[in-house]
Amino acid sequence: MKKELEIIKTLSDPTRFRIFKMLQHRDAYVCEITYILKLTMATVSSHLSKMKSLNIVNSQRIGNKIKYSLNKSNEELKPILNFFSELGENWESTKNDRRILDSIELKEVCPSEEE
Repeated sequence: MKKELEIIKTLSDPTRFRIFKMLQHRDAYVCEITYILKLTMATVSSHLSKMKSLNIVNSQRIGNKIKYSLNKSNEELKPILNFFSELGENWESTKNDRRILDSIELKEVCPSEEE
């Protein structure tokens, strides 16, 4: 299957689409995404791993946490990602996820290992 179709299939999953929309708004830690989606860390990590394998997202380790961002530098993917960027902008679920993301106190949802 062509990579482009695999990306469309991947982002058509409701959970991965919600993650995409959150990361379109701002970079986020796995623990923040987990908190918003009310899923286990393993489940969210699995979704992010699939997205990373297709170069949809990038990850960066910061201390004991991993922060994800959209991969905006992949020219090959831009037409597909632009389509998904427009989709769902006015959906209540997108707005709600972003409101929660903006209101999160990182130390509350992502405790450090020392605590």
